[in-house]
Amino acid sequence: MTTDQTDTVEARRQFPQRWAEEVHGNHNLSFINEYHAPDWVGHFDGKELTNAEYKEMQRELISGFPDAEFTIGPVIVEGEAVAGHWVMTGTHTGEFVGLKPTDRTVRVTGTFLTRYDETGRAVETWENIDQFGMLQQLGIAPEDFTLGGLARTLVNLVKSGR
Repeated sequence: MTTDQTDTVEARRQFPQRWAEEVHGNHNLSFINEYHAPDWVGHFDGKELTNAEYKEMQRELISGFPDAEFTIGPVIVEGEAVAGHWVMTGTHTGEFVGLKPTDRTVRVTGTFLTRYDETGRAVETWENIDQFGMLQQLGIAPEDFTLGGLARTLVNLVKSGR
């Protein structure tokens, strides 16, 4: 993020909120180039992402939920690692990963662990996102998960154009 060494715990604790403000508050996707090291690797719900794939994921999220707001906390800093929890709220007013807008407001949670280099740039991130909870809130997945509910979810995904 800078060429100056970032070595204070409090400065590292602020990194995730700064990311949220820049990427989703300001829709500034170029900030990812500053925030991530060029060889950054992301691990999202078991899938490995490059910087370009991550940027596309954020572009889709902004397109589908342009009013998305992230609240970050608590955040724990241990050496080069920063871990925490986030809550995103937003209204599904645009297409999102092939899903047509539902105009529903969602509250989605996730956890992250990011490792930073000596200049304060993220080099590796692990993140888990409550994707099923999001689908439930969008009306795609049933509130009660049963075999019949799974069948309805598949039908809803087909109907939504996925």
